[in-house]
Amino acid sequence: MTSLKSSSLGLLSALALLAAAPAANAADIYNGDGGLKDAGPVDYAPPITWTGFYLGANLGGVWDDSDDVEIFDDAALIAGAHLGYNWQGPRNFIIGLEGDVGFLDDVEYLATIRGRLGYAFGPTLVYATGGAAFIGFDDDDFDATGWVAGLGIEHKLRENVSFGVEGLYYDFEDDFDDDASFWAARARLTYHFGGYSSGWR
Repeated sequence: MTSLKSSSLGLLSALALLAAAPAANAADIYNGDGGLKDAGPVDYAPPITWTGFYLGANLGGVWDDSDDVEIFDDAALIAGAHLGYNWQGPRNFIIGLEGDVGFLDDVEYLATIRGRLGYAFGPTLVYATGGAAFIGFDDDDFDATGWVAGLGIEHKLRENVSFGVEGLYYDFEDDFDDDASFWAARARLTYHFGGYSSGWR
């Protein structure tokens, strides 16, 4: 009988502990005023950053804007590659440096070295760009130096991959002694070496 009584008391004690556990957990979650207590930090995926080196390819078209010098027929296809570095500042402003080279019919190369200044809206970057431009021709072994300026927008499809479009205006008047200019519009696919940061600053 004593053994049965002891077993019953042990079972009742165990049930009492089990019944008290939810109440204890609830007390841990709620404070005395009926509000939620601080449950500690919550894991989250850090936002995307634009800081770092990048490498990509571009494809588009060029349109002659010259009145005096015909650099190529009215329009031509251009394909190339670009390489650069972005730095993202405390308020999501972007400062960068980029070099690119492109190839098209009757032109041996078309290259630029440009600065970039932009603003990041999370995974989307809008920017202005400008710098020096260089062109070389297949037929007459002639090279020229000019300037280039334009606007662009990029959007990160993933933390390390972005797609963008860019419009550029090239001018080589000084080396041709006449108006020698054209427009280019191209799509860009870029891989970024880096992607996540510890948070927007």
